[in-house]
Amino acid sequence: MDAAKAIAIAGVGETAVGRVPGANTFQLHVAAAKRAIDDAGIDKHEIDGLLTAGAFLEDNIRHHILIAEQLGIHTKTLCDTLRTGGQAWCHGLQMAQWAIQAGRCKAVLLVGGDTLLSSIPAGKGLGAYTDYGAHSMEFETPFGVHVPGFYALLAARHMHEFGTTPEQLAAIAVACRRHASLNPAAHKRAPITIEDVLSSRMVASPLHLLDCSLISDGGHAFIVTSLERARDLRARAVRVAGIGQAQSYYHMGHLAKAVGAPPDAALRNDLTHTVQPVAARQAFEEAGVVPADIDVAELYDSFTITALLQLEDLGFCKKGEAGAFAEGGRIELGGALPINTHGGLLSYAHPGATGGMAHIIEAARQIRGECGDRQVSGAELALATNVSAVSSTHSVCILAKD
Repeated sequence: MDAAKAIAIAGVGETAVGRVPGANTFQLHVAAAKRAIDDAGIDKHEIDGLLTAGAFLEDNIRHHILIAEQLGIHTKTLCDTLRTGGQAWCHGLQMAQWAIQAGRCKAVLLVGGDTLLSSIPAGKGLGAYTDYGAHSMEFETPFGVHVPGFYALLAARHMHEFGTTPEQLAAIAVACRRHASLNPAAHKRAPITIEDVLSSRMVASPLHLLDCSLISDGGHAFIVTSLERARDLRARAVRVAGIGQAQSYYHMGHLAKAVGAPPDAALRNDLTHTVQPVAARQAFEEAGVVPADIDVAELYDSFTITALLQLEDLGFCKKGEAGAFAEGGRIELGGALPINTHGGLLSYAHPGATGGMAHIIEAARQIRGECGDRQVSGAELALATNVSAVSSTHSVCILAKD
């Protein structure tokens, strides 16, 4: 990339996660945003771009305007509410990149927050969200399918095609929990074992409870500006080396069969092959690196199978080999490719649409060398991903030391 057009993450901020009593979604947005502004040491009036994502149980198309008003950020040349779910933040990072490179914005604030855990009605549990998610209210929900059920289909098919085992999926949950145990901010920190995962209750076969991400409250934010400007600010600049995104279908029936795909398409798309390689290729080519160069990967882990598929589709191993790749501590600190060093959605927190932003923030903190006991020694290249709509919508970013 032309050095004059390079952008950077200049500041990051997050609230407490888990159950955050007494806070509403607006308060979480504002608290996270203020911490990112303070981390960067930037005047809020220099921020002329704002991207939010609202909350799972809110549907306000003017959400971005309300958050700007709460923060007192008056004039924006880019301002929007992202509606791409868990994929939103690498996607939003790319929008910020384009705006800054085009000279339309000087600094863009991306912020999200949700009270997903506190909003669950008493006694409802996971059932409170059966009417929300990546499925059709007309053609799929009436037949009893839900988000864990869809991801269970992916896991079952991967097991059928490649011999992947429940123990190999469980190794991902164990790695995330080990890293969360080293993160004082994580929602769940008590260590778990493979047996703990396999003995947790079945949610949708073959996925057990500990194969599934948490439900949490929390807020996150980061600020993007030119690399040149970021170098003059308070925090150490983290260069955005490459970004990519690719989107497929929403409905599982179409996704599984790649209905409508060009007959000569080289990219296979089904239950075990996603369009993420398209996004990954964009990011790696822009960054001028290859998967073997990555020091730490923060992989969106709504379920263990979500992370497992990405190990293959990002090129860290061949298709069908991710189960073996995840075994033996290879994805833990000290292994060949540490993943989700903050604990991921499986153990750090999953506060709705903002969950994927924590992956980007952790990648930035790893590059800044701020992660304490969970720091990957000598980390110079970090990859973060966001995924939504049952593994059909993907975004990838690669962050580098300046």
